[in-house]
Amino acid sequence: MDTTNNSVKHHIHPMMNKLIRLCGLLLLGLVLIGFTACEDDEEPPRAPISAQDRDFAKQATYSNLAEIAMGQLALTEAQDESIREFAQMMVTEHTKAQDELRYLAESDELEIPDTLNTEQQAVYEELEQLEGYAFDSAYISSQVVAHQQAQQIFQKQIDQGENPNILEYASSILPHINEHLALALQLKEELVE
Repeated sequence: MDTTNNSVKHHIHPMMNKLIRLCGLLLLGLVLIGFTACEDDEEPPRAPISAQDRDFAKQATYSNLAEIAMGQLALTEAQDESIREFAQMMVTEHTKAQDELRYLAESDELEIPDTLNTEQQAVYEELEQLEGYAFDSAYISSQVVAHQQAQQIFQKQIDQGENPNILEYASSILPHINEHLALALQLKEELVE
């Protein structure tokens, strides 16, 4: 009788082990599916967007849009070849810069303008009335002022901004603005000579 009892225990024991292992695997699978489902529902946390970040995105957009618009005007109106080359550089580089900024603005749900501000529109309209040397001189002078303003806008973002993506953008674009300003100053001097 003892042997029969041990034999029954021996057969039940491996079956129970398999059943426990199977239940454990099923439970583990359900837990993993639950974790995966939770991860899919959660978006990665967004970096903070400060008032400075928002203002920068708006002001930098105005700056880029003005450089593109004025540059396109100079491509058709400028008399001096080096002014036209500068204008082409402004259109190309500020279009690229604005495309990058637009991507950041969309991903962080920032509202940015799509037209020139009132002051820029007034400068554009003044330039439209000019031709020849007068246009070249007024355009390059406006570029010196515009790039000095852009320097301040971008430096303020680097000093006071919070969003890492927007900070990185400002830091990567500022050296180009500095180069543009140096070139505009040089062209302005050459026009006077």
